[in-house]
Amino acid sequence: MLDQLMSLLPKPLQALAIRFDKSPITTMDAFVEFVQTRSSYVAQTSLYGYLKTRMGTSYREVMVDDTFVPVVRQSAARLFVSCLGDMTVFAVATAGREGALTRSESDEIARTCFSRGMANGLEGIESAVDQDERTAAFAERAAATDWQVMAEGENAFAGSARDLVAFAPVINQFKELDGEIVSNSIRFRWRDVREQLRKRVDGQALGEDWRRHADSG
Repeated sequence: MLDQLMSLLPKPLQALAIRFDKSPITTMDAFVEFVQTRSSYVAQTSLYGYLKTRMGTSYREVMVDDTFVPVVRQSAARLFVSCLGDMTVFAVATAGREGALTRSESDEIARTCFSRGMANGLEGIESAVDQDERTAAFAERAAATDWQVMAEGENAFAGSARDLVAFAPVINQFKELDGEIVSNSIRFRWRDVREQLRKRVDGQALGEDWRRHADSG
């Protein structure tokens, strides 16, 4: 049953062991992987946790229904992209603290991380997400972002907290009743992810890796 549920999400974690990886994040490849996998994890646990709570004993039956499964898949894909946007902003802001990245580098790294993470996360998934549209929207968000502010607390995560409620495939009455509790549930899941990133990311090394590849390209 768990495998069936995980398969509905964009590029879900195949092994939770990666959560316990404590190696420094010093390259763009490692940076993108962290942002993508944690975004998938938070989207997965938040969406299915809410659906399981709301559906109660009918959860297992509904989650294998041929009509409902595609709806959940679309909700999962959309929430993943929302989580990816928030996590990318926070991750770049955190990496760039204390002058490790210039304003221009932060903007470019954010756009690259988001586009790569979305392409990887939605690979093989038939979804209603327009990747070009979402890439353009995120580029606008990055250009307007105060990177210093977004490294603090929950400042970067308003979108995913809002969208978990908006995208969940439940009736509007439930969304109105559950809104605050559901939003708080995803905020709680982000806390551990933020702490992991703060401990592991090496902004200076990441910037050097970015410049090295930019220069060679």
